Order: sequence, then C-alpha cells, then structure tokens
Amino acid sequence: MNVIYTVLFAFAIGFFVKHKGMAVLTYLVVGSLLFTFQSVNLLLEWADGSEAAFGPFPDYESAKVIGYGLVNLIITAVGIGLVLLGAKVGAKHAAKKSVVSVD
Repeated sequence: MNVIYTVLFAFAIGFFVKHKGMAVLTYLVVGSLLFTFQSVNLLLEWADGSEAAFGPFPDYESAKVIGYGLVNLIITAVGIGLVLLGAKVGAKHAAKKSVVSVD
C-alpha cells in the first residue's frame, strides 16, 4: 500500500504543492495514516492465523518485524526524494511560465 502511494502520489505532491516543506509534510502525514492502516491490517491478519507477514502465531521472528520497518523506512525515504524531485521540476516549470518574451 505504501509503495503504491509513493509511486502514484509522491512526485505529484511535490509538483503541485508550492512549498517544499509543506509538500514533504503532506506526503508524510498521508503516508503515516496509510502506514498505520497497513500495519493494523497486517497485525489483524496475523492474529487471525495468516503467516504471510510475520510468520506463525505466536512464534514470530523479530527480524521479520525489523525488516518490515526498514523496508517501510526505505520506501518513505524514496518518497521524500520523489517529493523533492517533483518540487524541483515544478519550480522549473513555474519559472518557464513566468518568463515573458519581449518581441
């Protein structure tokens, strides 16, 4: 879910939100809500017997949980990079529009 959000929206948020700081904050706030939803969903599935995310219940490996956190940290870092890239491209696009040619 976080990967989909990052790929589809991070660049666009950076492009359309004028201030970099606000763009990054917007990305992080929405991303934190999605991360919470995703984590609770995986936890409830695990409690219901699914072994896909964390292994068998109740014997899980803490390395899998740490790995889950690290993967999501990397996704968030990539997302922030895409937001900043979108802001840079958006600023260049706005600068081109503001240039007035005198003929």
